[in-house]
Amino acid sequence: MTDSRNTHDTASLTSTLLGPDREGIRLIAVSTLHGSATIDGTSDAMGNEADGQLFAALREWADVAVVGSGTVKAEDYQASTSTRLAVFSHSLDFAGFEDFIAAGPFVLTPADRMDSPEAARLAAAGAELVSTGTGTVTEAIEALRARGATRISCEGGPSVYSAFIAAGLVDQLYLTIDPHISPSVERPIVDGDATSPAVRLELENVTPVDNTVFLRYRRMSTP
Repeated sequence: MTDSRNTHDTASLTSTLLGPDREGIRLIAVSTLHGSATIDGTSDAMGNEADGQLFAALREWADVAVVGSGTVKAEDYQASTSTRLAVFSHSLDFAGFEDFIAAGPFVLTPADRMDSPEAARLAAAGAELVSTGTGTVTEAIEALRARGATRISCEGGPSVYSAFIAAGLVDQLYLTIDPHISPSVERPIVDGDATSPAVRLELENVTPVDNTVFLRYRRMSTP
C-alpha cells in the first residue's frame, strides 16, 4: 500500500490514483464524510478536479461503463465519446435524453422487456438493447462479457453498487471521501436490501488531494 501526500503533475497523479492495469470490474464512488452519496440530490457538489480526472481515466480504462438509468437522469449524463456506456433500465423511459440514446449506449433490460414498444423505440433511436435474462446484474455482466468486455467499470448509483456487491462482482473499489458533512445521510452509497455475504477488500492506496481523500481497494485473494 502507498500513501501519497504530495501532488505532482496531472498525469502522475492520475496514474497513482488509477493504479496497475488489470482486467476486471471496478466500482467508482464518492461519499461525504458521513457516508452520503449525494448533496441536494446529486453528487455535483462533491469531489474535486482530481476526482474528475480519476473518473475520466476509469472511463477510458473500461471497455464498458455501467450505470443505472436513475443516475443518468439525476446527473444529466452526456454521451460518451471514448467508452461505450451500458445503462440498466426496466421502464425504458429516456424522455428528454434523446441525444444520449442517439449515441448508441447498451440498454440493459430483462428479457420480458425486449419485445416491448419502448424497446423498439429505443432501438430505432440508436440504442442497442441487451437482455439481462431474469434481470440480475450477474446476467448483465455475462451479456457484456459475451460482447468482449473484459474491463468493466460501475459508475453507480447506490442501488447498482449494492447489486454488484451482493453478487460478488467487485475486483476493485475506488472511493473518494469528500470533506462535506451534514446532520443526516441523504442517500447512502449502498442502499440495497442485501446484507451478506460481505466482500472483504484490501487497501491498495491512499492519496489525499486538497482536503479530499482517494482510497483504492482490491478484492482480497482467496487463501
